[in-house]
Amino acid sequence: MGAIGAHQDAQAQAAAQNRGIANQANQRNRQYELDNLRGIAEYNQDVMDVGREQDAQALAFAGFAAEEELAKDDRINQYLVADQTLVAKLLGESSVKEGGRSRSYGKNAAKEIGRQRAMMVSNLTRSDIASKRNVDKARKSADAQRQKLFAQVATPFRAGPAPSQNIEFVKGPSKLGLAANLVGAAVDGASTYNNFAPDAKRIGGPR
Repeated sequence: MGAIGAHQDAQAQAAAQNRGIANQANQRNRQYELDNLRGIAEYNQDVMDVGREQDAQALAFAGFAAEEELAKDDRINQYLVADQTLVAKLLGESSVKEGGRSRSYGKNAAKEIGRQRAMMVSNLTRSDIASKRNVDKARKSADAQRQKLFAQVATPFRAGPAPSQNIEFVKGPSKLGLAANLVGAAVDGASTYNNFAPDAKRIGGPR
């Protein structure tokens, strides 16, 4: 019975070890799943954040471009008002026809007004060119920033290698070993019995 008890103890120890091994494997699998879920959630959050920042960049550029367009319209309106003023002045000067001096003065005034109008057109053109360059520069900067933001989420989350499922459990005691021990114990017991038993009672008959 001692061999049976030892066998049962060994079985219990092996079972306890195997439960621990199985629990550890389950914990590794569970942690792997949690890490994947966390990685996916964090990537999705990053995508949302990048989308919001890209929208903000686009909105900021649109606002800047609109302000430049309004400023351009204001410059054109100011030019038109100033040009109409000069045209009116030119028409007023052209009506002067008294004496050579007046005619000479009118020509000089017309030339001056012409120069002013040409300068106004030149200034308006330069302002429009500068405004266009500013808008193009802002557009390139916004595009570069959006590309930079996109690069942060260009590579989706990828799960790492899964834990190995090749789990090695502890082998319990052999049943054949138990049988051999029981047979050996029986033989030893019989031998001991024969040593003390009368000849008529000995196992296997008298010697």
